Amino acid sequence: MIKEEFKQKIRDVLNELADRIAELESKADTIADNAREEYAKQLETLRELKEKLVAKMDEYEYLSEGKWDVVRSSAVEFIGAVSAAWKESYAKVAEAFKKEH
Repeated sequence: MIKEEFKQKIRDVLNELADRIAELESKADTIADNAREEYAKQLETLRELKEKLVAKMDEYEYLSEGKWDVVRSSAVEFIGAVSAAWKESYAKVAEAFKKEH
């Protein structure tokens, strides 16, 4: 994966993550009392993942092509791990909505 493809993949994940966070935040008032704590915790996890992803993107932004070649595999692993983690957290938050009914 070349550096520009990686940056685009990060942007795509960030956009999807931001959309999901906004969606969940808009529904926060509809969560049942018994699910609010778990909901808040998972939403915070999503926000933290987003912040880490932004920080990592900033870090990779200024790498020379030579250094990019050195960190490429770890960068690809990182974006995969973040993507999987936020989807897992999102699923847990979605489960909190089911508890209200």
